[in-house]
Amino acid sequence: MASASIWKDNKILRKWIKKYQEDFVDGNFNYDMTNIMSDPLLDAISNKINVDKDYIYLGAGSSQLITILINLRIWNKVIIPLPEFGLYTRGIELNDLNAETIYCINCDEFIQKLDLVPSDKKDLLCLSSPRWFSGEKFTKDQIEIILKKFKGTILIDEAYIAFSENKNGLIDLAMKNSRVMILRSLSKTYFASGFRIGYLVTKKKINGLRNTFIAPHSISTYSARFATKLLSDEKLLKVFENSIEYMKKNRDLLYDELKNREDFEILKSEANFVTLLFKNKQKFLDCYELLKILPGIQKFDINNTKFIKIWISNERYSKTVIERLKKLQ
Repeated sequence: MASASIWKDNKILRKWIKKYQEDFVDGNFNYDMTNIMSDPLLDAISNKINVDKDYIYLGAGSSQLITILINLRIWNKVIIPLPEFGLYTRGIELNDLNAETIYCINCDEFIQKLDLVPSDKKDLLCLSSPRWFSGEKFTKDQIEIILKKFKGTILIDEAYIAFSENKNGLIDLAMKNSRVMILRSLSKTYFASGFRIGYLVTKKKINGLRNTFIAPHSISTYSARFATKLLSDEKLLKVFENSIEYMKKNRDLLYDELKNREDFEILKSEANFVTLLFKNKQKFLDCYELLKILPGIQKFDINNTKFIKIWISNERYSKTVIERLKKLQ
């Protein structure tokens, strides 16, 4: 069976971890509690993205950062597009937050519908770019338009940015505009989801924000040392870059082969997945039946939007998906 994880194929990351295992484990804290800004991981990320560490906040994966940010008692209203990553809607529902959703298939549609949603400076707008739903990325010009339309703060989740054509994303914009917060994760860029490392970049001043993430962060010492070592290993980072380029080719292979299908629409993605969008429920179910035996396949029906996400791996996997979809009647 074709693997859905490129790292199960080449095993490079696991070999690298085994080599440096003793460097990550000694039972001591990774930081000085009396000087939380001296954290080595904070320094490593600051150097990597070329942003002063005063504007970087660390958390146990992007999920912790998302959960805490949307639940800060400083927002009048939280606004999200749909379909979107379920953690946003879950946080809103569990905490009974004042919220509004904007249903949209693409970024242009979202911008048009934003005019219909009143906002003030105490509102929070949460976007993923590339989008969790489709992999479509908001352009800088589109974000500038949104900033003119929307009066509050914008949280932009760039979890998949390494797979886009602009790997720098919108961090520069966040350094110029304190209404912009950029969320990043090591999970996708460095294939390290299990280590639970994420960070927020913003000039927005929120009282007590750094301490909210458990000073200086709630990342385990093991994970922090893993990430600090990884970010200093240029040879390994080059392997990641090459693997991402390889996955992008296999993502685009799927798109090129499936873009003219009549039974579904494949959305142009800048993430590490592609999305198949269905109008016909039976075609949706039939397609899932053909693909569900493969790893890396997820189906969703959100607000009557039926779609299947296919997570990208190697060339063999992409070709297997293509061959199976030829059987769709």
